[in-house]
Amino acid sequence: MSVYKYVADNDPEGAEFIINSFGYEVTNRRNLGQSLSELVSEVGEPALRKVMEYHPDKEIILELNEDNKKSECTCGNCKKTRTQERYMNVSGVETPKQEKPEKQEKPDTLAHQTNVILVVATLFIVTALIYKNN
Repeated sequence: MSVYKYVADNDPEGAEFIINSFGYEVTNRRNLGQSLSELVSEVGEPALRKVMEYHPDKEIILELNEDNKKSECTCGNCKKTRTQERYMNVSGVETPKQEKPEKQEKPDTLAHQTNVILVVATLFIVTALIYKNN
């Protein structure tokens, strides 16, 4: 269940108010979760913040977040790493931590380098043959 559907199912009047507050009109009251999702897609962060203000578990989430902040290291690197590891997207599906891929060269670059090596080797052999015959 997405966060939008969860908020809309638990507080349909609040969901309708959120949509109206951004100048949009509710056309399908049965699908408020989808409407909230589309609103956030259109408007962005301000709409997402408004949706989260109406989240039924907002107090619990804030309380858990405050407990985590107290036990966290204050250096910037630790904080960034911990935030990335426990990221969950707004659809409610946990997103796996993406490792940075090893630096791979593009096929075009590799082909170009191979061609350069062949040309240099050919020039070297031709030069050696010319000097040998002279």
